[in-house]
Amino acid sequence: MPQGSSILELPSIAYFAIGGFAMFFGLFFLVFLWDVPQLVYLCGPITIIPGTVSILLGVRQWRHERVVVEFANWARSQRRIKMDLMAQRIGRSRFETEKLLGEAIDDGLVKGVIDRSADEFVAQDGDEGRAHFVGVCPNCGGNVDAWYFPEERVTCPYCERTVAVPAVSVKT
Repeated sequence: MPQGSSILELPSIAYFAIGGFAMFFGLFFLVFLWDVPQLVYLCGPITIIPGTVSILLGVRQWRHERVVVEFANWARSQRRIKMDLMAQRIGRSRFETEKLLGEAIDDGLVKGVIDRSADEFVAQDGDEGRAHFVGVCPNCGGNVDAWYFPEERVTCPYCERTVAVPAVSVKT
């Protein structure tokens, strides 16, 4: 779901702004219009209660944003990691982990792909153009379907030969 597509998915700064605006007017009514009790009784609860709720939602959303940023920082440090191992290391369920990873990728906090064939996350930060994908073994034609980096060795599960890294041409 894109950021801001639901009222409960706004950025934390929006909740703080809405709550601060409502609280300002609520306090204005309480302080300057204290002599007119009808306005205080009418406008006070209408502004102070929603303002407080909005600020509390902002705090909740801010904490969630911090969790996503911390997770993204950790995920960037992992070059390649199995999804089950990732969930185990952060102490969450597989579903929650994939949801966090999706949010981090959507927000642009981490670059990478989930390789469903190997069931692992492959980070691409700092390694643009270096990661390679092997679909078919050049030796026997078997289906390898693996992401790897030049310093890693990938062996074909069928012929058990090492798959060679394609030569990278440098343009000057």
